[in-house]
Amino acid sequence: MQNDDATPLKKVIEELLRIYNLKSGLTQVKIYQIWARVVGRHIAKSTRDIRLKNGILFIQLDSPALRNELSFAKTKIIRNLNRQLGEEMIQDIVFV
Repeated sequence: MQNDDATPLKKVIEELLRIYNLKSGLTQVKIYQIWARVVGRHIAKSTRDIRLKNGILFIQLDSPALRNELSFAKTKIIRNLNRQLGEEMIQDIVFV
């Protein structure tokens, strides 16, 4: 016997994340996890902090030369991160 009032588990989890304002924290963890896959381990090791705020990803790097080099690949990095996230969440990246 199937219950027509049943809500899919995915919708329940999404609603809980929204109610308890946990979605941004979960997204932050996802970005941190995929960063090394997108840019490689060498760059990930030089990354000191990653923060997403209002669609802007702030990446703190310990090398000015690396900041400069990555700024040339910003569009590609944004595209790859969004692809890994499964949605257009990142509009810009600021390397600090």
